[in-house]
Amino acid sequence: MDFVKDWIIVQTLGEGAYGEVKLLVNKQSDQRVAMKIINTRDNPGIAKEVMKEVGIHKNLRHPNIIQFYGSRSHKKMEYIFLEYAAHGELFDRIEPEIGMKQSEAKNFFTQLLKGVDYLHSRGVAHRDIKPENILLDANDTLKISDLGLATCFRMGGKERLLDKKCGTLPYVAPEVLTRPYAAQPADIWSCGIVLVAMLAGELPWDQAIEDNDDYTKWTSGYYTKFAPWCKLDTPSLALLRKILRPAPSSRFTSANIQSSKWFTQQSNEGEITSLTAKRSRGSKGQPSNRTTDDDDIITSSSQIVTSNLSENTLKDFLSQPTSLDDMLLATQLLSTQTSSAQDILQKLVRRMTRFTVCLDLDEASDELKRIFGALKFEWKMGVATHVITSIPIMYYLGNILEKSALQFVFSSQFTVSTLDRRNNQLIFKANVMSMDRGTLLDFRLSRGCGLEFKKTFVIIRKLFKKSIISNPDVY
Repeated sequence: MDFVKDWIIVQTLGEGAYGEVKLLVNKQSDQRVAMKIINTRDNPGIAKEVMKEVGIHKNLRHPNIIQFYGSRSHKKMEYIFLEYAAHGELFDRIEPEIGMKQSEAKNFFTQLLKGVDYLHSRGVAHRDIKPENILLDANDTLKISDLGLATCFRMGGKERLLDKKCGTLPYVAPEVLTRPYAAQPADIWSCGIVLVAMLAGELPWDQAIEDNDDYTKWTSGYYTKFAPWCKLDTPSLALLRKILRPAPSSRFTSANIQSSKWFTQQSNEGEITSLTAKRSRGSKGQPSNRTTDDDDIITSSSQIVTSNLSENTLKDFLSQPTSLDDMLLATQLLSTQTSSAQDILQKLVRRMTRFTVCLDLDEASDELKRIFGALKFEWKMGVATHVITSIPIMYYLGNILEKSALQFVFSSQFTVSTLDRRNNQLIFKANVMSMDRGTLLDFRLSRGCGLEFKKTFVIIRKLFKKSIISNPDVY
């Protein structure tokens, strides 16, 4: 696929330090593809990392690895085309302080291990496994994504130790911080931290160092009365004790994990792994910065170029609506069967961080401003776009719309910045959209820890409690 003819940009899926990810939809076939856009003009130092990532990714093919389709380059901007995961990021399924059903966690963890096993069989270490880098497709098939920090540890049958200090601190194995380290045990450790997050809804420590009290409790054995460990049942805790062993040589391998009692026992479908969610003793915060050798942040959205587009073709390709305010308009233009705002919304990436309120646009926006002020968040507001008057865009895309499909009137997008409980930066977007029944408030993480973002969303949702429509027939 050339990703030029009949393809338009309809939604921003994510953002990073050097670029963003957008959803492409084909007007004729309704096919969907994720496109990473990376700016190497302003960040020339990432060009080598971009080349490395694409070189690795294009040689991988597995059901639990996000599929690579191709890449292009134009004027120091890199465009990478990847499989679209309609159900979003794994962190969105994790309820803060609670987690998820053990059966669901087991399903996702099994798929995660299969994907990691495949990477390791190809001699590739991921080095940044975390829920934000794990996606779910429309069938809830887990997809490991974001290979920006990946590297080869085995070539020609010979393995090497790694020495680059990288990853996201709460998920990083202790040996990575001291170096050199073996690739496979380090990735398995990160998988173990993901399992803790899924089972308990929080992370166990800021980083695995002896100066950290939470980590010291774990290594000394005095942890059972503290969260998150007090939330876990015996088989879960027994498995994690063997995955999160400080010594990599004694740490469980993937094969060991999959033969453990936790894997082989039957789960109660209705069981929440957290033994008593209400006993949560205050979640430990999760710093979200990625550490590097010089403590700079590395983004895993870096990619590379393998071919070139003509300037006119690329200009035409990228002239489609690109702001999040325009995304629903573009989506409705793609569908000849759309009959309502609710139908349109089903085409968007699934997220749990949405709710609908029985307020009009201005009332919902004013209430958001009040809440942001009360929470001492910094925020800025984008320019409103009223889609019902956007005749030039409609004409440009060349589709005939049903009258009922024009019931969207878009309000402004808020960009919100704050610090999480461990004083790490948290940035998210809040979009206010008029729906057939009420006003939709849609929240999307831009930068920071996914679990901290979910906690913030829960606070905002509670403050809107009296206005929320319980069953608006939307995600």
